[in-house]
Order: sequence, then structure tokens, then C-alpha cells
Amino acid sequence: MKILLPFQDPYNRALTHPIVSGGTEMFCKSIYDNFDTEVFQVPIEALEYSMKDKRKISRNIVNRAEDIDADVIISNFAQSIYSGSEIIQSHIPIMIVEHCIYPMSSCVSRWNNAVDRGHSMFFVSKWQEKKYRKMSERTNQRVVPISGYVNPSYCKQKPKINSVEYDCGTIGRCDSGKNPFKLKHMTKDTDISSLVITSKTQSNKDLPYYNKNKDWNNVVWNEPYDIVIDSIAKCNTYFSTWNGETWGITAMEALSCGVPVILNCDNDGDHASEIIPAHKSHYKKIPNNDKSALIDAIDSFDVDKKEVQEMTWEKHSLDNWKKQFANCIDKTVEKFKSENSNLKGFMNGEIHGKK
Repeated sequence: MKILLPFQDPYNRALTHPIVSGGTEMFCKSIYDNFDTEVFQVPIEALEYSMKDKRKISRNIVNRAEDIDADVIISNFAQSIYSGSEIIQSHIPIMIVEHCIYPMSSCVSRWNNAVDRGHSMFFVSKWQEKKYRKMSERTNQRVVPISGYVNPSYCKQKPKINSVEYDCGTIGRCDSGKNPFKLKHMTKDTDISSLVITSKTQSNKDLPYYNKNKDWNNVVWNEPYDIVIDSIAKCNTYFSTWNGETWGITAMEALSCGVPVILNCDNDGDHASEIIPAHKSHYKKIPNNDKSALIDAIDSFDVDKKEVQEMTWEKHSLDNWKKQFANCIDKTVEKFKSENSNLKGFMNGEIHGKK
């Protein structure tokens, strides 16, 4: 199975760069590491290009897929370059995977158009599907028919269960959305020791957030994946600061180190990452930004870290992930073949009828 993988990175890092910018980028890296994949990198500045230039990039993606005789194009970004009217003309099936909650309802229209052309749409969780269902209903659009769900990642690095150095840790991009320093602010007047693992911003819009938080102690900045994992393994608990996660790769990574997770829930009392733990005792949910609940959760967790680690590795193994992902590719290819075959048959019948 040959894959063409359009890719963009907020810092224009290559997919092979040792520092991974976020969850979508990690998912792309997982595809690249495990399947026959060619990467088509698009500069992040392209998001500000004219529509004419964006359509040109879309055409170039399709042309490259044809040049390498790709079986499928896997699109992981919501912008029109990757799912708009130009790229969905592709004669190669497109597997669209949405990882975020994109704030513009125009994406719903684009995805519906792509599905109508025979391409396939996947989300990463039912929590995410619920959010897009509400968006569709609010904007009087058809609810996007999806072909299923994709797990964004699997367990990759298994550190030893060592002595704990921090009561709680978190991982997150250095911006006000992910807001990894929420952990510091919510525990600053306590005796809780905390660790934040993040990256120095390269975006002007995130500079105020970075400048506000750059002087905290116990912060790991801009380290490659292996050091990130070794660092979170030193924590007794993990705090998922952002209640807008659609799955939560970093929560899974913490669990894969034997570290139980605390989920900062949305206003409905839900968090997408609650589907990740292998057992209900491996996580706790707290109301949105509830400081006392966070402190209670950190202080009260009592689990067998080795059990947490082993059960997580069993649930989120590489073999399980590859089988599930390959099945999604097969669904995409078969749907495209079937629907385009039906369309050809319908058109031939129309022509016959006219004759």
C-alpha cells in the first residue's frame, strides 16, 4: 500500500525532525514510520496564500500521488488545501482524518463534498464527532457521514518504572490553547512539585504566553521524544490541561510510562481522553479548572504503576494500531472504488437510455 502524505508543521520542521510539534504531527510520523509513505511537505506560510496558489498546491499534491502511483492520499489538516474543491477531484482516494475541533464551519461543507466524491472521512473520537454534529446542526448543514474512528497513536518507548521526582507533570505546546503552564498556576500556592514539558514558541501570536511563563522552575524545553518520555516517567500523575483534546496522545504516553492521568473536563463533564486508559482506576476527571479537585486528585492517586504501564501497552500496542489503521485505509479504497464504479454504471445507463 503506497501512501502520499501531505504534511505541514507549525514551525516548518521536517517530519523526520527529532522534536515533534504536536499530536497531528506525531500521527503523521507514525504513518511514515510504519507504512510505505512519501511525504509532501507544505510550508506553514501556505495557509496565508491566495486561493489561486492554494489550489495550485492541491493540484501538485494530486499530481505527485499519481506520479508515485499512490493507492491513497491521507489528509490530516482541515484547511482547503487538503480537503477543498481542488484536491477532491483526485482519481486517487483520499482518507481525511480530522484531529482537532476546527472553529470554521466551512470545513463541514468541504468534508461533505469530499464524501460525495467517494472519499472517506474519519474522526479520532466520539467526543469529537459530537462536537462536529452540534456544529452541523447549528449551521444547518448535513452531519458529515464518517467511515469510522482512527486511533492517533500507539505506545512507542517503554521506560523503567523509577522513583518519582514530581507529584504531577504535563506535556503541551507552548500556547494559550494547550496552556501547559495551567498546571503551574493551579498548584503555585501548594507544596505540590510539578513538571512542564513544552517547546519554545516560534509564533508571534504565542510570544505573550511564552514570555509570561518562561521563568518557571522545573520546565523541560525543546527536547526530543525520548527525553520527553523519560521526563514524564518521573511524575507520579499526569494532568491533561486542555479540555479541547479530541483524543490525547500525551495522556496515552503518560499511561504508557505507568503514570495515571487527571483529565480537566469540559463544561459537560466530559473529556475525550477518558477512552484511552485500559482501566477506570487509571484516570480521574475533575471539573473544568477546579483547583481543589486537581489537588485532591494528585494527592489521592494510589495505583500500581507497573500495572498501569503493562495494561496500556497491551491496549495500545503497535500491532493493534497498525491493524486498525490498515483497516481504515482498506475502507477508504473500497468505498472509493465502489462509489465511482456505481457512478460509472449510472452514467453508462443514462447514455444507453438516451440512445
